[in-house]
Amino acid sequence: MKRSYLFGAVLVLTSLTLMSCVKSQQKSEQTSSSTSSSVQVKKESSDSSSKKSKNKTNQETKRVGSPEFGYIDIPSNWVKFVDVDVEGLVQYTDGSTYNIVTMNGYTREKAHVQDGETFNAELIAQRLAYSWNDNKDVEKMWGAKSTVSGNEAFQLNVIMKSGQLVVSWVFQKDDKVYLISFEGDRKTLASVISYIEETWSLDEKGPANNI
Repeated sequence: MKRSYLFGAVLVLTSLTLMSCVKSQQKSEQTSSSTSSSVQVKKESSDSSSKKSKNKTNQETKRVGSPEFGYIDIPSNWVKFVDVDVEGLVQYTDGSTYNIVTMNGYTREKAHVQDGETFNAELIAQRLAYSWNDNKDVEKMWGAKSTVSGNEAFQLNVIMKSGQLVVSWVFQKDDKVYLISFEGDRKTLASVISYIEETWSLDEKGPANNI
């Protein structure tokens, strides 16, 4: 199976301390010859805490996430994706291991913020962008502004030379910064972007219940 493109970016992002002295160690694997031990796809058990419902387009969805990273709706047929080299993330795939949604979150301590640095979404977004700089597989990268459930978000868009897209939303709520990323093809991105931008909440029941 293919390893997630976001693998290296996550490793660099979680280990960064000072932007000026960090060099990205990201290494992406492009061929299907990647070892199958690096990732696992898990079917959810029938007693999963994910709650199924139908969105406004009448597509069946389920609620996934964690108290640490928040929750979003995704298509009900998506399954858990696990990269054994990166612990603690919430990841789901449509089964292809090509289209993947990843959820993460950062406290000031986890981000290793140094004296003189301001811990906020902009700092994490800058670090994420920096982590892609040395990746020779990147064709194009640019930033934009967006919102995630009413929270201002820094959106980083990356196009890989393979054609795969990696889009990340970085936003802050209270004293924590959250990161949600999608990697995959354009068609799938178009079908899940509204879930990411409109259904995120710290409440498992949905955005309307967010405080």
